[in-house]
Amino acid sequence: MKRLLISAALVALGASTQASAAFVASPITIDRDGAGGTSAIKVTSLNWLAGNTLTVGALGQAGEDVSSLGTSRTLDTYYQAALNTFVFNSSGGSTQYLNTPGSEWTLVAKIKESATGIGTATAAFVPLSGTVSIFYHAAKDANDISGLGYDNGLEILRGSIVGGSGNYTDFTRLAPGSFPVTGLDAFGGNDRPGVGTHQGSGQSTIKVDIGADSGDFIDTNFFLSDITSMDFALTFTEDVNDTGQLVAPFAQGNPSALVAGVAPSYSPGNATFSNGINGADCAVDAVTGKFTQNCDFHFQTTNVTSFTAVPEPGALALAGLGLSMLGFVGRRRKQA
Repeated sequence: MKRLLISAALVALGASTQASAAFVASPITIDRDGAGGTSAIKVTSLNWLAGNTLTVGALGQAGEDVSSLGTSRTLDTYYQAALNTFVFNSSGGSTQYLNTPGSEWTLVAKIKESATGIGTATAAFVPLSGTVSIFYHAAKDANDISGLGYDNGLEILRGSIVGGSGNYTDFTRLAPGSFPVTGLDAFGGNDRPGVGTHQGSGQSTIKVDIGADSGDFIDTNFFLSDITSMDFALTFTEDVNDTGQLVAPFAQGNPSALVAGVAPSYSPGNATFSNGINGADCAVDAVTGKFTQNCDFHFQTTNVTSFTAVPEPGALALAGLGLSMLGFVGRRRKQA
């Protein structure tokens, strides 16, 4: 089977280092618009703009017993982002390429995962299934405020999620005096007025097999190098490695109104944040002991995707995967 590995390093808020992939990457050839000619470039990574991840019912799902938070639960998580730049690193130098004029690449992931420890300071996650897709849009239309335009182009890659692991620390629960509830949108103007959030970070690894499902594929008009021919079970070689940050609040992009078509449902608010609090305790019916609504967790996510190309016949390529705790300062802005 052919595997694509996505790993997100979710990082402590307030640290100062930038995201970097700790993985042996090989350059591949990508055609940015799939039309041939001058749009084909050598690439070692894809640098995604700050995107959105939404875990539905993380703090409780309507009709679910409150005692379930202490058990293993199955949750749906969604992720979307638009590409910032194609990157080629070689001999200590780095070249960045933009999309062809007026176009864009976007990524959408739909993940089903097992979660434990939700509602405490530290939670753990195991991805069970789902899909990851990359789209090419001839006309740029992805909007991180509305959340629209991420999955309406030409799908050029699809893989099936087959495993992984992760954890998340809610610093507001761990040390509320040091990490109090704050506004969810700290990027530019406040596009989510009245919505607060817990602060926190963590790390995760998601394994994706391009070929586990009959619908999986890559479009060879765009991916001119073969990145899907490794036998993971035998060689332990990843086709693609994706590292990044997953944090709250949003400081490098906007919290979207829709994530993969799903509208966030926050925990009940208070006098300061009347429209809900991301990551707070969910509302419970005092008589039945069941949650009265879905209470989601909404994260900002930034990722860098690196590749390992197929080796020459008879050769064996081994890719080392490293996850690091990464930090960020200030805001990450789009490159035109």
